[in-house]
Amino acid sequence: MPFIDHPKGRAYYRHWAAAEPRAAVIFLHGFGEHTGVYHRYGFALNAAGIDLWAVDHFGHGLSPGARGDFGSIEDSSDLGDTLTELAEGAQPDLPLIAQGHSYGSVVTLFRLLNQPGRYRAGVISGAPLVPVPELLDADSTFDLQPGWLSADPFYVDSLENDPLAFVDADGAPLARELDRAWDRFGAELPKLTVPTLAVHGVNDAIAPVGAVRAYAEQIEALQLTEFPGARHDILNETVHREVTQTIVEFIESRVVG
Repeated sequence: MPFIDHPKGRAYYRHWAAAEPRAAVIFLHGFGEHTGVYHRYGFALNAAGIDLWAVDHFGHGLSPGARGDFGSIEDSSDLGDTLTELAEGAQPDLPLIAQGHSYGSVVTLFRLLNQPGRYRAGVISGAPLVPVPELLDADSTFDLQPGWLSADPFYVDSLENDPLAFVDADGAPLARELDRAWDRFGAELPKLTVPTLAVHGVNDAIAPVGAVRAYAEQIEALQLTEFPGARHDILNETVHREVTQTIVEFIESRVVG
């Protein structure tokens, strides 16, 4: 099995390889997920000539750690660094795209702010860019209904029956790191220079689209595409084909030439 060595343990990763790749996406998933819920997305990118690399955060999927405890944003970013190095080693000179969903989008934005010259572009989805009231409560229990995430019955069924996915956990690590992120975003996110696409569901009850909309209006490098009726897990929603096509077209616009 493919693993990334890290002081916290050996993190599991996956690689969906295109036959003739034109770009490579370095993907970080959200809280409660794992790389295995993105097979459909990976195959769709491959069909468009794009490689997908993704890693299970600590405390998620096949990576070690207490359920839901990914450590820190820096730990997840370290995994992203190593995943990037693997992609560079496998296909040198391919344009690299940094992508993240939900918590993974927060880590991705940190990486784009810290390393603006490393990636050709960024993609974020379900990004919680301002405080989430449920995570500010003294009770750190994190409990979601799968139906809040997507209206796709096949995806919801897979979440409900997937032993590696979860919708309930101690949310203290997530709340701690998001609190740090929100402080930084208020001061530094307007300085984002890497061209970045945000795809977001208008009916996202976990990370309301209004915050992303407000940032996109003030940040030239950030563009937002909204999907009416869609919920939080936009890459696994009923509109997943349209979302993926939007992402592919954005990546193609950034790697031509």
